[in-house]
Amino acid sequence: MEELLRFITDYEISIYVICGLMIVINLKGLFEAITATRSSTFRIEKEVAQKKLRNSITIISLFALFGLAIFVLVSVASVRYPGIARIATPTINVLATPSPPESAIIADETRQIEMRTQTAIALTGCIPGQLEWIEPAAGDEVSGIVELRGTVNVPNLGFYKYEYRSLADELWTPISLGNKPVVEGLFDGRWNTEQLPPGNYALRLVASDNQNNLLKPCEIVVKVLPPK
Repeated sequence: MEELLRFITDYEISIYVICGLMIVINLKGLFEAITATRSSTFRIEKEVAQKKLRNSITIISLFALFGLAIFVLVSVASVRYPGIARIATPTINVLATPSPPESAIIADETRQIEMRTQTAIALTGCIPGQLEWIEPAAGDEVSGIVELRGTVNVPNLGFYKYEYRSLADELWTPISLGNKPVVEGLFDGRWNTEQLPPGNYALRLVASDNQNNLLKPCEIVVKVLPPK
């Protein structure tokens, strides 16, 4: 019984369409029979037209009742068997590459950020939150008197210094030094570039702990412009 109800439910719309077509076709015959009955002159001709009229009415009534019965049957079936109606499910593409879960994507992005950070530390020696330049930043253009900002907040800080050199020279020139932690703050010394030839210069922060162990310097490159 359940299989029959499932079949009817699956093809409900198609059944209604067939019933509707049959009713429309026989309505045409019905109108023709009514017209023939009214215009018939002879008794035999009228009897034939009336028989055709009765047949059309019978067929129309049967298909109308059949359609109504299907509607009632499906309505009752949906109440008695809630799962009778099939729910369309998406087709699974076995060749498609499954998307990774969101947590895996976030973890991968985190690993990539960590790798880029470690690469930057290895290349420049700058450690975010411990030893880094804030202003100027790598690649900035500077001129005149330049205020220097950064972070020197390494464990067991002994002292730190900051200095510069031309990329065409290996000699570092000191700017100033300090022995107090600085977090994204202004360093005491300023860098006077007014007398320097324009070009690319390296700035570096050198820190030492209280056991005189030097950390890898934090080094960036900036471009000095002619004085305005």
